[in-house]
Parts: sequence; C-alpha cells; structure tokens
Amino acid sequence: MNFLKTREVRDIGIASLLVLLGFSLTVYLGFESGAEEQPTRGTSALIAVLSGVFQFMGAARFHAIGKADPTLARASVRRLHKMILRANATRILSEKLAEYSNIPTKHKNALGMISVNLSWIEEGLLDAVDDWREFHGRALREIREDSSSEGDDALEADLD
Repeated sequence: MNFLKTREVRDIGIASLLVLLGFSLTVYLGFESGAEEQPTRGTSALIAVLSGVFQFMGAARFHAIGKADPTLARASVRRLHKMILRANATRILSEKLAEYSNIPTKHKNALGMISVNLSWIEEGLLDAVDDWREFHGRALREIREDSSSEGDDALEADLD
C-alpha cells in the first residue's frame, strides 16, 4: 500500500513540475520581451511552444492520476465473472442439498462441495480486492474509511 501512496505522490510531483516548468517559460518569455535586447521571433515562438507542451503534459499527467489500467481492470472483471459462476454452482448445489437430506453420503458430499466452493469464492474475492489495490488504491482507502465509520470491522479486516 505504501507503494501506491509513493507512486501517487511521485505522479503528482511530476505533473506539478511540468506545469511549473511551462509556467516558468511563459514568465521568462514575458520578462525577456521587456528587456532591451529582446529574443528573436523564432526563440519567442520556440519558448511559447515549449511552454504549451509542458503545460499540456502536466495536465495530462494530472488527468491520469488515479485512473485504472484497462488490462488490470479486465483481469479483475474476469476473476469476478468466474466467482459469479462458482457462486451460481454453489447455490444450485445447496438447493439439491435439501433433496439429499435422506441420503447421508450424498448430503455429506454436497456439504463438502459447498464448503470448497465457498472457500474458492472467498479467496477469489480477496484476490479481486488485491487487483483493485494494485490499480486503484485510493478507492479501497475510501471504502475502508466508509466501512470504519459505519462500524463494519469484518470488511475492514479483509481489505487490510
């Protein structure tokens, strides 16, 4: 989690530096145009273009902060889809459990399969949370803050 904070701080720092550099070039151009020996038109144009490029790059970096990587998002959705299928199979198996109540071995086997499926779903959900931690740590921090204010200690423990 510290890596995410460090990466966000680094991205904000780089974006700020780019915008500051662009702004500084604009200010420099303003001072130079008032000097006795003014820069040539080509130099002024180059400084103005560089200023615009740095400001645009800084704005683009600010815009990208906190965005999810599409590849990681697709992987997370695939994992969640697999868990939906497993949860559906578990639901069907639990419905059949009522039919097996008279047959102890089938009843025991069905309970074992339900336990295995629920363990798989639990592990998959924790992995999905880790996927989100990888590409959108800020969202998980907000969820943790909301859940702690609501008193949901179990969710907070699973997010850590």
